Amino acid sequence: MPNQQFGVIGLGRFGARVASGLYEAGAEVIAIDEAPERVDAIKANVTTAICADATSADVLSELEVQELDGVVVAMGRDVEASILITAQLKRMGARNIVARASSELHAQILSMVGADRVVYPEHDAGMRVVRQLTSPHVVEFITLEGPLDFAVLTIPDNFVNHTLRDLQLPTRYGITVVSIRSADGQMRLPDPDYSFGPHDTVYVVGNAESMQRLSRLMEK
Repeated sequence: MPNQQFGVIGLGRFGARVASGLYEAGAEVIAIDEAPERVDAIKANVTTAICADATSADVLSELEVQELDGVVVAMGRDVEASILITAQLKRMGARNIVARASSELHAQILSMVGADRVVYPEHDAGMRVVRQLTSPHVVEFITLEGPLDFAVLTIPDNFVNHTLRDLQLPTRYGITVVSIRSADGQMRLPDPDYSFGPHDTVYVVGNAESMQRLSRLMEK
């Protein structure tokens, strides 16, 4: 499977963390900011670092943003710029647009102009965004106290018609299944002989390494 490709626009503390996190997760990352010092600081931790004004449609067009797996608009404090960039990304056909908001009103506008997901750095850590972008089956991701993470995952095609006993998630991958929600909305305990359906959702707990191994398994 080819590496995923993402763009991160705005390299403040939040944007830099998302960009380097995506790169560490194995993705190809294009990082963009107008400030040369921010571009210099990140260039060793991303695939490509560009000093440019991302509010320019020409700049976004040259980056072929519509070919990327996702774009993060991380400049939440510059409200006007973030709204303009988000709208242009949507108009160009960019997929999986994640935009940082600085207020409820800002979030509403970002959603209206095309953001697929809006995050607040005060509540959504950069690594949470990384996990959601690099693992398309992740519906929700929460970092718990200590080394454990909690995630809600949609069942991939390669899990359908397999049981927990078949998959051996706890013994082979260190993942504990907390609950399963079937396609009809019924919540059930993790019966080892339950056969997964195509629209099931599974609630799991594990450490970061285990979650990464599970993500790779789900993408096979």
